[in-house]
Amino acid sequence: MSRGQVWLVIWLILLLSGLQLKQVDARIVVGVSTVNVAFLPIYVTQDKGFFKGEGLDVLVVMFNAGNTNLQALIGGDVQIMAGGVPETVLARASGVEIKNFWAISNLMPFQIYANPNFKSLKESKGKKFAISRFGSLSEFLTRSSLRHFGVDPKDVTLLQIGATPARFTAPASGIVDATVLWFPVTERAKAMGFRQLFDLKELYPDWTNVGFVAQESWLAREKEQTVKFLKAFQRGVKYTRENREEGIRALRKYVQMDAAEAGAGYDEYRDSFPLDGRIAEKGIAVAIDQEVEAGRLKRKIPVNEMIDYSFINLLAKK
Repeated sequence: MSRGQVWLVIWLILLLSGLQLKQVDARIVVGVSTVNVAFLPIYVTQDKGFFKGEGLDVLVVMFNAGNTNLQALIGGDVQIMAGGVPETVLARASGVEIKNFWAISNLMPFQIYANPNFKSLKESKGKKFAISRFGSLSEFLTRSSLRHFGVDPKDVTLLQIGATPARFTAPASGIVDATVLWFPVTERAKAMGFRQLFDLKELYPDWTNVGFVAQESWLAREKEQTVKFLKAFQRGVKYTRENREEGIRALRKYVQMDAAEAGAGYDEYRDSFPLDGRIAEKGIAVAIDQEVEAGRLKRKIPVNEMIDYSFINLLAKK
């Protein structure tokens, strides 16, 4: 998606929603990398008007891929990206001055599912695995899982299939043998008789899945607005954790889940939304190690280069 197309999407959202621009302190465009349970507190914060309560005019724009969201952030069309924390490593390594500054969901949500005749990841040699694209989180997690079971990733075939919905259909159609999935697609995989081969929580129990990311220059220039944004978001997280029915309603509205899936999704993710914004560093560290090993990183980036701790330190106890 080009920069012009990004702005066209934003303009259409404004037009179709009939949004009336008010005299407020700032406009912040927040790009959300996908529609998913992990971003539930953002939906609730927006719906309950907590951003407006801090004098902010926040526009939430849904993208269909993290890479598109990242390009919009780099181009300045998006001020804050809500997306995968490990996926920011390559961008930082390529010279893009972005930093993770707040965790949205501290949960490893991914599991590997396979067609029924695939019994164990130990039997992966010669198998085909679907990933979204090379350099993505799905590739990283697939490789990590294979190594965990003593399989060299070079002994399997990785096919770039696309986002989760496309990967979900690949094992059923016989294109691949297995793939990484997350809720609610995991529920549908179970219903279709797919076999769960591995729950990545076993490998990464302390993991920041998604968080807020911004350009360093914007964070420095708009520190006051960022603090207001995070205060509103903290209020939204607290409200989300304390109001199950409101959370389910938001999931049905934004993620288009039925009542049963929305309830299950809320229960699985509820405790993963940190009030203090703590970012689990291990996930970033292992992502850096993997990218160095894959040859996509020329140097090992210190984890503290990837995180702006100032907002967490300022607001963690509030």
